[in-house]
Amino acid sequence: MLSALQRQLSDIYQVGRAHDVRDYLITDPTLAEIIGRDAMLTNTDETLLVSQDDEGLAVSLFLDGDMLERLESANPLDSLRAECLDDLWKVLEGISHFNCVVWKAAQDRTVTLLELELQGEIDKFVSTTLLALGQADTELLHGLHGWLFDKVSFHDGLDGEQLDRYRSANDYAARFCRGLQQQLIADDRRALTELRRFYRLQLSEKISHIHSQVWSRC
Repeated sequence: MLSALQRQLSDIYQVGRAHDVRDYLITDPTLAEIIGRDAMLTNTDETLLVSQDDEGLAVSLFLDGDMLERLESANPLDSLRAECLDDLWKVLEGISHFNCVVWKAAQDRTVTLLELELQGEIDKFVSTTLLALGQADTELLHGLHGWLFDKVSFHDGLDGEQLDRYRSANDYAARFCRGLQQQLIADDRRALTELRRFYRLQLSEKISHIHSQVWSRC
């Protein structure tokens, strides 16, 4: 399942898959807390652990083992149901963060935490939309934007700066994705071209693009 989800996101953006996320996976929360030290939130099911020194970049992705087992049993790739969306979105977010960091590093480009969170929210929406389209699930398609962006809740352990970042990412992604679903339904090639172009922009350019989208609809 992880390989299929990573391949889907990599194909959407045409960024290749030089590194298999399964080779960097940690499912034991105790081990993840040791590696993450004070940088990791408690009681979390997903965290990308990154460290950098003169020798290069070290990356590990923590996805809680129990969560992965639940998701495997739910089999969302064949039968996507509302009750498994939370687990699916956490896994997609982790893979999105991993893909983005690895691709940016290969391009010798930096990435901010806000950009990671923004791209993660967009990737959750796009990936779930494509899965629902493939399964002809019109009910899920109809409610997806509201479930993901309006009914959002944030981790209790976030400090003020982190909470502002997550709220900003949610708001920007909600604006960007508002008309994206219909574009994917009507002309997926055009929508994918737009997504690929957006992926390669710098964060300031992404935010400017989102604002210009809102103005063009006014």
